[in-house]
Amino acid sequence: MLAWGSLSVAVGRAAPAGMLPSPDAVPVTDPALLSAVDAAALLQAGQLHPRELLDACLNRTRMFDGAIGAWIRLYPEVAYTAADAAADRLLRARREQTSVSPLCGLPIALKDLFAVSGLPLTASSRVLEGNIAAGHSGVWRRLEDAGAVLMGHVHADEFAIGLTTPQVGNPWNTDFSPGGSSGGSAAALAARFVPLAMGTDTGGSARLPASACGVSSIKPTYGRIATYGTIPLTWTCDHVAPMARSLADAALLLSVIAGADAADPITALGPPVPDGGYPIAAVGGHAPLAGVRLGLPENPNPAPPQAVQRVIDGVVDLARSLGADTVPVTMPALPSSLATRDGAEVGAYHRQFGDRLGLYRPESALFAAAAVASLNMPAGDYFTCERDRQRYQAEYNRMFADQGLDAIVVAGSSVDGARRNEFLGVSVTDGVVGDTRWANYAGAPVVTLPAGRSAATGLPVGVQFGARPWQDAELIQIGLEVQAALPVWRDGPTLVAAPARIPEIAPVAPGPGPDPTNTIDAAAPWRTPPMNPIG
Repeated sequence: MLAWGSLSVAVGRAAPAGMLPSPDAVPVTDPALLSAVDAAALLQAGQLHPRELLDACLNRTRMFDGAIGAWIRLYPEVAYTAADAAADRLLRARREQTSVSPLCGLPIALKDLFAVSGLPLTASSRVLEGNIAAGHSGVWRRLEDAGAVLMGHVHADEFAIGLTTPQVGNPWNTDFSPGGSSGGSAAALAARFVPLAMGTDTGGSARLPASACGVSSIKPTYGRIATYGTIPLTWTCDHVAPMARSLADAALLLSVIAGADAADPITALGPPVPDGGYPIAAVGGHAPLAGVRLGLPENPNPAPPQAVQRVIDGVVDLARSLGADTVPVTMPALPSSLATRDGAEVGAYHRQFGDRLGLYRPESALFAAAAVASLNMPAGDYFTCERDRQRYQAEYNRMFADQGLDAIVVAGSSVDGARRNEFLGVSVTDGVVGDTRWANYAGAPVVTLPAGRSAATGLPVGVQFGARPWQDAELIQIGLEVQAALPVWRDGPTLVAAPARIPEIAPVAPGPGPDPTNTIDAAAPWRTPPMNPIG
């Protein structure tokens, strides 16, 4: 088994985390088609202006999003102001030979759960129509400080409840769902509307869309990124998730938004973010995964169809060819009590909208009403659920220790595409379309990357690599080696011109607050970090 940290040391020698590619190695192309890493290299070298990149992304959005519907709102005034400020920062850094964040000048989309002061925040729901954020979320505060350019908010499944994001079409085939609840984020990335996007993951909400749309995501260790100022689903499972076309791009984003935030105390309880950030380049060579031991769960729940499994088997074979060893494992069973706890946490937030029940989508209204009713559970039962979660975390960590694992390999989704309305009324916490909940209950990091396309539907198939809590950097490195040998993330869908009519909004006075979301009970009453790995 690979000793934790040995691979990252090798990476430090071969390609430091903060090292961008040489601008000369970046192919000349439409700026909207550039990866985040390549665009950053050109921006830092002065060979691409932030306005030029923003123009390309906005023009592509306006030309093609009519059929996809990824965006709920655009903020051109905000974006161009930020692009000009980023250009000044980049120019000053070149003149003074100082460093500037690699995100400076890069356009980004935010899932419609992240508060930005003075801009609308609606969770893609009529329930919050007219709501204006009272302040910045912790995530946007870091991104703004880094010089990122906010293009707009993208659609979520309403309040992040479901797993279809039905108002959005999958860019590979708009009759199909982009997944949920971060479906707008994944669709905008797949369509090349924006190089970076923010999602969230409570039960696969970033991993399922990434898999469905052929993009990458990182669900980091629970508590690695602040959730302050983000509309919640269930506090004890909510994770902020960077999303991008490639894993390298997502890791670049993670390096900026991860770390301690005074507004979210749990973020100070884990180990520090690695010096220089997370790795963004593969080591490569003949056997870069030599010594890595991968677990292959024998009891996926639910199991994927044959066409999806064939793609996952191909990834496993590729990992073996890169030097990895594989071993069958049995995942611990998820406690049934956790669904009860999830409902109570959802209800604790949604009870404030009791007078607006008719404004939810019908299937979301049923879910929200049932969640509010679950608040009648005895407090002792809630704490029993929490003990069950801790027990599950211990069993998950013990599986890694007993089998000497560095990561496990799981299909990104257990369906081979889904029609846009096929799973309406099914919550992401139900685990119906993918084997994903283990990571949220374990608090464990997972990277999801494109694995290929289904021979049955032609739609993308993703693969998850999961590790133990706080092994984010080592896990990302494993994923980078696989993605370097299987660069299907470079493939994009063929889009049909369909002009979009997206509301373009200017900032106004912030809402009264006090929470940045301008709603009640958004902040977690308490959060605990995942159990430390054993062994």
